[in-house]
Amino acid sequence: MKLNIFTKTIIGMGALCAAAPVLALEAWSGQEGTGPYEVIYDSGVYTNAWWVGASDCPGNASGDEANNPWRFERDATAAEIAEYGNPTTCDTGGGTVTYPDYSSANAYNANDIVTYNGATWQTSTAQSAYGFTPGAANPWEMYAEVAQWSATTTYNKGDKVQKDGQEYEALFYTIGDDPSLEANQNPSGTNGRPWKPLGAVVTYTTDQLNNAPEFNSSTLYESGTLIRYNGENYVSQAKVQKVTPADTNPWKIYIDWSGTKAMVGTPSSAWPAHVYAPYVDYTLNSLPDLASLAKNQNVTHFTMAFVVAKDADTCLPTWGTAYNINDYTQYSKIKALREAGGDVMVSIGGANNSPLAAACTDVSQLQQHYYDIVENLNLNVLDFDIEGTWVADHDSINRRNEAVKAAQDQWKAEGRSVGIWYTLPILPTGLTDDGLYVLNDAKAKGVNLAGVNVMAMDYGSSICQSEGTEGQNIHGKCATSAIENLSSQLKQIFTDKSDDEINAMMGVTPMNGYNDVQGEVFYLSDANLVMDDAKDRDMGMIGMWSMMRDQPGVAGQVSPEHSGLTESQAPQYAFSEVFAPFTHSDETPAETEIKDVNVDKSTNNPELNWTQNTASIESGEYTVTLQHDGWNRDAVGEPYYFGQYGNDKVARVYVTDLGNGYSNVKLQMLTGEVTEGHVVQVKDANGTVVLTYQYTLEDVTTGSPSQIASSETSVKNGSLTYTINASTSMMIAYEYVNFYYDSTDAKGKTTTTLCGSWFQGMIKNFGKGCSTVMNPHQGYWSPSETISVNKLKAGDKVYAATADGSSESAKIFTVLDSITLTDEMLKASR
Repeated sequence: MKLNIFTKTIIGMGALCAAAPVLALEAWSGQEGTGPYEVIYDSGVYTNAWWVGASDCPGNASGDEANNPWRFERDATAAEIAEYGNPTTCDTGGGTVTYPDYSSANAYNANDIVTYNGATWQTSTAQSAYGFTPGAANPWEMYAEVAQWSATTTYNKGDKVQKDGQEYEALFYTIGDDPSLEANQNPSGTNGRPWKPLGAVVTYTTDQLNNAPEFNSSTLYESGTLIRYNGENYVSQAKVQKVTPADTNPWKIYIDWSGTKAMVGTPSSAWPAHVYAPYVDYTLNSLPDLASLAKNQNVTHFTMAFVVAKDADTCLPTWGTAYNINDYTQYSKIKALREAGGDVMVSIGGANNSPLAAACTDVSQLQQHYYDIVENLNLNVLDFDIEGTWVADHDSINRRNEAVKAAQDQWKAEGRSVGIWYTLPILPTGLTDDGLYVLNDAKAKGVNLAGVNVMAMDYGSSICQSEGTEGQNIHGKCATSAIENLSSQLKQIFTDKSDDEINAMMGVTPMNGYNDVQGEVFYLSDANLVMDDAKDRDMGMIGMWSMMRDQPGVAGQVSPEHSGLTESQAPQYAFSEVFAPFTHSDETPAETEIKDVNVDKSTNNPELNWTQNTASIESGEYTVTLQHDGWNRDAVGEPYYFGQYGNDKVARVYVTDLGNGYSNVKLQMLTGEVTEGHVVQVKDANGTVVLTYQYTLEDVTTGSPSQIASSETSVKNGSLTYTINASTSMMIAYEYVNFYYDSTDAKGKTTTTLCGSWFQGMIKNFGKGCSTVMNPHQGYWSPSETISVNKLKAGDKVYAATADGSSESAKIFTVLDSITLTDEMLKASR
């Protein structure tokens, strides 16, 4: 709930932008892999020159540069040490658990854990020596004559061909790329080319195939051995024993998720139905403070990019291949964001590296990774960024859709809802055929998509050339055209959805500033056009590549850390200032129920209280207005949250949950600021008045005996003076403080005489043998009444009281102080 008090008034991203990786700094904790890593150790910052093992300690690097890959880069700053930590011994290393390296010559028991190729693995069954290798296919491959390569055939990962007597294996989707050409060969799997050379083609005669020995589990077979098994021929691809061609690999990737949930924190609310969630390149060193962006820029939701496979053949989720998915130091930023009321969506995929759906050939293992990522990172939403060559790779597309459907079935059985978004490249004319295949296959497999987000960037179309045309909205029009055509395409796929539902499942992600395609620039004016279109359609999402680029930089430069626009064109966070107001929810606020309205006068300040149903408070926004005749000051714009108040000194609002479906709401006015006849109005977010209360004089008369510090009488020159020492707050309050004396005659009749009245700085005397004056006295206000002693006798009473006016007929509210006179008090004059 927000209570706004208006008082004293009269009512595509990743791959193209990150060609040169910028590392995310973290404390050394036994990192292992190719990285590259940038770590803090003993007040220094180190980077690895080549593959680094968990046992390689930066502290030992200077004396063993030939074997230790860590290299000192610079001194760490105090701020970096405070944020990331500063391990100083090789023994602690952040507490990382290490496991023995896998050896094919060793036997293993069920549930043993090993490390292999930079990943951790666990076997579900006992393994003999020369059994399955972690992450590898069955070591027996069915023999088939290798097909000749054809320029018109589509090949996917794992397909094998021959040409000119040499054999080649496709590393990913390819068509028309001649494997015999060195320009298309990728021997190490690291240069982005599609074909891996395997050497000379091995062929067998019919006699050799028919007379091959039958498989024997006790035999130790060398690599390249031909056998027969169940009437088929197989060739061993490695040294193997006690593994049949029908067996499945028991080794699975092992991730220790213990502690991850605590590292990332828990979101405090559901993901908004309509959200601005800019992408954060989560492996950069220059990561922004997400919590500060939420508090200061109103950017509360982010899309963290990218989770990818460790490498093309390892089914292990990582952040950009460089950082562990389970214990990334930068999770502290997500936790702080969630504590500030924000949340994140994780994006799996991107243009660089291998998506999990490509590296994980086992759908069940892929599904488990998706489930574990959502479960342990406490996610409400998951994004899949499908671009580059992967948007045309049908094998990985099919596996992804099958795994997502399986994960959704598991969440449904658990009563959990997780939003799934697919992010795809687009042209001004709409999705490509590849993108449409992704969506049609998802629908065919039963995937329930929350939304389709499109990368409105890098079109490569002449009509989107916009450099030097700021204000003409060329790039913005390309984006809105893409969205219009996307809408038509989605209607043809999801025929059961209404126009509003189609709009709500669309997202658009421009690349702010200079795009990777030369000549394409997305200016602030384009952002305003896209924002207006998204609002008009009430779309589900606006993204941006990326949050770090939302700042000026070298003019015309494409960078992962700035937009390429100048300060005058787009100052820091200018794009987010345009897009941030887009975030909103479809939730209908609960109907407001208010009861038990009363004024509490137990303190010096009149407090208006009411009871309101908690559901309406949590889902709505309310404005409290106090009408003060004759005053006209600017409204106070500070929102008031539970138990808090802003800088204004006029009013405060407190909300206390009573735990029974209702909350107490207290409006506290400072002394003297609310007067008889003034009106409080409470309006909901629609401007509907849900409460009106008009103060009475009794409401605002808060004087009480506790405000009287002391009282006394004195006799001088034939007159008795009765004095009270009252707090300043009582004297300036909007209330009448009257002075009386009661005298009783011989027949017992009591007569009350009003001597005078005090009201906010003014004394009114009535004569009749008595008078009233006011004097400050030692930090108090000291009003007094003076009465001729001839009118008094023992047993008479002098007193001060609040009343509803200054006349003799005024109704007394509260007697503040009284003294019954004695002969001793009067004798000085007698």
